[in-house]
Amino acid sequence: MAVPIPGSERDEAEAAQAFLAALDDPIARLAREHGPVDFQLASHGLVLPDHLERLTLSIVGQLISVQAALAIFGRLRESLGGRIDATRLANTDEAELRLVGLSGAKARAVRELGIELASGRLSFDEIAAMSDEQAEARLVALRGIGAWSAQMFLLRALGRPDVFPAGDLGLRRGIESLYALRQMPSIPEAAERALAWRPYRSYAAKYLWLHYAAADT
Repeated sequence: MAVPIPGSERDEAEAAQAFLAALDDPIARLAREHGPVDFQLASHGLVLPDHLERLTLSIVGQLISVQAALAIFGRLRESLGGRIDATRLANTDEAELRLVGLSGAKARAVRELGIELASGRLSFDEIAAMSDEQAEARLVALRGIGAWSAQMFLLRALGRPDVFPAGDLGLRRGIESLYALRQMPSIPEAAERALAWRPYRSYAAKYLWLHYAAADT
């Protein structure tokens, strides 16, 4: 289902939809079916006011269910006064962070993220000015942030139009279903298939997520 898209973003969404719909590729059917889409929708219904909250949710959500991630993220927010703030995060002991349900590794990762931001060593404005490759490399250099988390941040938080998080299970399952494959593609196989969707891989990802959600209901 198409969603309202504000301002000039709609021009890009329409261009992406037209490009993908014209391909000799099953993704074209999804583009025609759903029309222009917004891939920057709130994460799982949450309104995340800033980049720190988005990146923190990505760290929290690694290797656990969506439901568990949202529960832990909610408790973390509450423990920090209702909003995740870099200074409060940096000044919170790892033991306290673990009380909300974070593993030791994730507690260290989110606290160090707070320290990097509070100290000025990390700036989201600087990351936003980088190329996709540079921004991903800077984020992956941080503790607890892998390629998937960095790519999801570029896609959902920074609104980059040509990012494909090939490690995402939903995307790989979506490809498996859409192309009637005998098994789920590997990460390199999914990334290779996505090359045909440049320069609008973020939009193709959104169509695949919509397809997977519909097929999974």
